[in-house]
Amino acid sequence: MAGRRQRTDGQWLAAASHGVPGVQRSGGQPDPAGRGTLAMARRTGRSGCAVATAAGGTAIRLAGRQCCGGGTAGRPIRFGGRASVSGHPGVGDGFRKSGLAVRWWLLALWSLPVLGVVWTVSQAPAWLEPRLLTVELAPGQSLVLGRDTLWASQADREHIVLRRDAGTGWRLANLSSAKQVWWRSGSGRYDTRPVRSWPLAAGAAFAVGTETFAVLGTEPGRLILQGGGLRWDYDGLDLRRGGRLLPPCHLDWRTRWRARLEKLGLPLVLARRPLRLGGGVYCADRLGLAGVPLDSVVIEPTPTGFALGSGAAGRRDGTPVTVAAGTPEAESLWERSISLGVGDRLTVGRTQYAVLQTAPALELAVVAGARRWLADSPPPVTSGVRVEWGRLTWLWSSGPVAPAGWLGLLLAALAPGSLWWAAREWGRRSRAGNRRLRIALGLALAGACLEMHWNVATVPLLWPYLLAWPVLLVWLGAVRSPWSVGLLAVVTLLLGGGLLALLQLGIGSGEAGWQRYGGSGAALAGAFGGLAWVGQSGWQLVRPAGWPGERRLWWGLRLLGAGSLALLAAQVVAGDEGGWAGFQPFESTKLVLAAAAAHALALRGQSPLHGWSYDAAAPWLRYLGPFILLVVACGFALLFLHDFSPLVLLLCWGVALAWAYLRAHPLPWWRWSGLLLLGALILLLAVGLRGLHDRPDALPLDFQADRIRAWAAPEFYPHAGYQLRRALEAIRAGGWRGTVWREAINGRVMAVPVVESDFAPTFFLSRYGGLAGLVLVGIQAVFIGLLLMIANRALRRLGTGRSWPAALGGFFYFTLYGGAALLAAHFLMSWGTNLGFLPVMGQPMPLLSAAGSHLVLFVLPIVALAVAIEERSHDDPL
Repeated sequence: MAGRRQRTDGQWLAAASHGVPGVQRSGGQPDPAGRGTLAMARRTGRSGCAVATAAGGTAIRLAGRQCCGGGTAGRPIRFGGRASVSGHPGVGDGFRKSGLAVRWWLLALWSLPVLGVVWTVSQAPAWLEPRLLTVELAPGQSLVLGRDTLWASQADREHIVLRRDAGTGWRLANLSSAKQVWWRSGSGRYDTRPVRSWPLAAGAAFAVGTETFAVLGTEPGRLILQGGGLRWDYDGLDLRRGGRLLPPCHLDWRTRWRARLEKLGLPLVLARRPLRLGGGVYCADRLGLAGVPLDSVVIEPTPTGFALGSGAAGRRDGTPVTVAAGTPEAESLWERSISLGVGDRLTVGRTQYAVLQTAPALELAVVAGARRWLADSPPPVTSGVRVEWGRLTWLWSSGPVAPAGWLGLLLAALAPGSLWWAAREWGRRSRAGNRRLRIALGLALAGACLEMHWNVATVPLLWPYLLAWPVLLVWLGAVRSPWSVGLLAVVTLLLGGGLLALLQLGIGSGEAGWQRYGGSGAALAGAFGGLAWVGQSGWQLVRPAGWPGERRLWWGLRLLGAGSLALLAAQVVAGDEGGWAGFQPFESTKLVLAAAAAHALALRGQSPLHGWSYDAAAPWLRYLGPFILLVVACGFALLFLHDFSPLVLLLCWGVALAWAYLRAHPLPWWRWSGLLLLGALILLLAVGLRGLHDRPDALPLDFQADRIRAWAAPEFYPHAGYQLRRALEAIRAGGWRGTVWREAINGRVMAVPVVESDFAPTFFLSRYGGLAGLVLVGIQAVFIGLLLMIANRALRRLGTGRSWPAALGGFFYFTLYGGAALLAAHFLMSWGTNLGFLPVMGQPMPLLSAAGSHLVLFVLPIVALAVAIEERSHDDPL
């Protein structure tokens, strides 16, 4: 139905429908095919039924879902749906058939990134990767290995020492002072832990300098030591001396957070921290020892108890630390060695190894992250180590199978049960059975993709891409609205181009570890697509028609807001600036903030006093939730991240949201005066940015002031402007056409710091050229424009009255506007950082950078919401 405005109950609905065959008149006679033009409709009461008047004066019943009555009066008319009320073929059938006939261009569009992957693979350098390292030693001999012999780029020159026992056993010790060697037993008895660590057990003893400590008891969450004539009790968070709790070492806001969590009785797993030994101060996480430098030794909480390990100040030639003191097994912690067995896993630098056999020689399979060598010249021969080489593993892995991720296995385990459930209904040829089959396939796909994400370094290179592309194709063929098709087509180009660039980043690098960025992004995109498929099918099973109810939406936003605050608290307590538990909770906070603010503005639009008229009061308490989220987000950026870029994002979002609210305001005076004030504010911000460039010392914030000064005068700050200078050099080297067409190896662009995330546009411009960059900017502009158009359509379609559908239209409108504003700000800040017209800000470029949290917690949910709005409106216009 082209064009419709819905107002309050009992008011007229303007509608126009041309050539709608089979529409039932109020008298029960079908309208002649193609002749009736629906002119006006009137909703009758709260039931949702409507009576329309055709152009010739004939009354036509527009039956809503809530209409009760016999015959076809209770069935909704679907304009653009599968069939009309009377059962005759509707407009949707013609649209569906024509859509299937002309959607060949979608297949061609989808195949462009696929062809790009094929071309990238065909042009890949002829890399050789080490597959197997064989070490042969006589009993009693030892061998020092490092960066060159282990083919590990991030290892030290002399990193480990291997020693063969008198029998057939092998022992390994860590020689590096600053880098750990991680080890996991093949027997499954231990979690991954450093080689230079010693699990504490009751009855054991260790010595630090001249002080000896006896372990009286140990269990998860509690360690009891006896030393210096005192009893020490540590719970993973606070230290007690003689039963008395010691004060915090640094009384700051993070310490207060931990103390409050402890008083509330929350589990201390999130807040656990190591106990540092050394220095002359006794406090909550420090056990002072005279003559011992601080952080020489630490006691780390582990899942099974506690372990003694080397600290940041620990050195082989420093304070002596003895484990198993007073026993024949006593040895120095710095020279501690482990016995290697078949199935053990090692990580040296960032390169992973697996022990395949220990007799007659030691064989280490190189699992991931090794340094590569071009096949056009023979690799160097290393003394004492025999290397077996192999080509890049595109589709089949020659190494051992990686360990499984528990969530991936859980989702994959749910698939067989869902398949059995679907098979029962499939025989009945029911629509519910088809949806359950989709749920089963979606769960299996999501489980496989998550499994690849957690083990991306060890799976064959193309597997994540082979699962991600079919998901995009399925969604391109599943949607029906032309706006959804257009949006997903643009997302396919952007995501495909980004994954293609990350694939080139991994293939063209001399280190195999770079390939994990593209594989992880592809796996996460596939997992999100599979779970979205599950969510869509599950929603259709539970609630096959209709928009979500007001109470359900309100409580959903409350739960999401509480969850985002809890995740931010977890990052503050147990994480760092890089995130917590492998992801960045701030990305989900941005999404929840956009939705909560949209809900508040939609309620404001429903309030006569603060919205469209002046005869009632607004529920101002409901605006408190978004305000709290905004304050928490700003405080998190300032106090914890020490970064001003999230504030810039939130400022752009606030300005865009204010503009969206004012342009939809029905009162002309409010609308135009507000837009003028907003324009003046934008002008003042531009003037302030120019003034900051001229006077960088005027920045009131102390942190990251060097970035502002380096942006204003890079010639005076050569060290602070290193990233930008290297980025501009790489971009100039790429020119307009790029270097990927003539050079298979990435080259100098790999020297740019964080080239996989913050400076991913630099890599794209250097390898693919300035012309490709202009095309990328154009597609990004179309992407933002489509989101804004879908937002406007949601507002126009659902109206501006006081009914719940009208409020829901406002919620969709403001949510998509806020999401589009944040995405546009990300695009602008990323281009400005890489091209130098804005200060360096650590924000990824959506759908291009390797930023998994940003992709699945913010970008793809915004796209999914826009598609869901269009598809629901297409299926259920009213």
